[in-house]
Amino acid sequence: MHTKQTNEILKHPFPQQRPDVKIVESDDRITEVDCPELQWWFAVPEMGEPHLRAEYDANTLELDAIVEITPTAPATILGMDYVGLQIREWLAPRDWPNVNPPVMMYATLDDIHTRWISVVNIVDGKEVPYTIGDEWFEDQWGGPLKRQIVDDGRYELQSDGSYRITDGQGFGAGTYNVTIGENTFHCLRILDVDISEPHGGELAEIYIESGGRTVFFRRYDGRYLRGHDLVAKYPNNRRIVINDTVYVHSDCSGWAHDQLTSVSLHPIP
Repeated sequence: MHTKQTNEILKHPFPQQRPDVKIVESDDRITEVDCPELQWWFAVPEMGEPHLRAEYDANTLELDAIVEITPTAPATILGMDYVGLQIREWLAPRDWPNVNPPVMMYATLDDIHTRWISVVNIVDGKEVPYTIGDEWFEDQWGGPLKRQIVDDGRYELQSDGSYRITDGQGFGAGTYNVTIGENTFHCLRILDVDISEPHGGELAEIYIESGGRTVFFRRYDGRYLRGHDLVAKYPNNRRIVINDTVYVHSDCSGWAHDQLTSVSLHPIP
């Protein structure tokens, strides 16, 4: 989500041009990862270093946006320990949609789950919190999110490259070696999609290294989700087909982006 307002340029380690990315399937299978991140904001809700991610235009490979999420202070509310997360965003000069991202999030982490407790947006110049118990909060932000993400064969690859959903319940969709610049990560690939949405809904494609941190991310929309044919609009964009529904690489910004996290710029020890 983005706003037309362009913030100050944030200090960050990302290059102006997206590093070369190579994704190769691996026979060294990962069946499960423990992911402590807020899905799919990629930040871990605990005190420590700030999280940074970069969005690159998938066609030009130019840097389009930086998001910084900084833990502020731990506290307790409703009997839950949580961490405040301040959000700042820098956007490249272009006509971004007028959608306001949160400025603060409050989230919790335990051995099994991560969870949002409250999200603060700016509405008419004022901070407005949206909290557990408010109408539609869990519909938008979800309940407890399981840290354990498994590959139990839910996505069955077909001979034409499409997928069929099986009786599996996991989000895992194969194991891949992802090379970003000079760094290679052994990753579980995740496809997070709501197949009940009649127009395909949104699809997230995520690569999480074996230690549980996201290194590469793409968002797809169902072909007719935005009220027009995304295949006709973006004939050269990547596609994923699941249960005969076509998903096109694009997002709510109106473009397609490849997202890198700060983890992706550093070799895993």
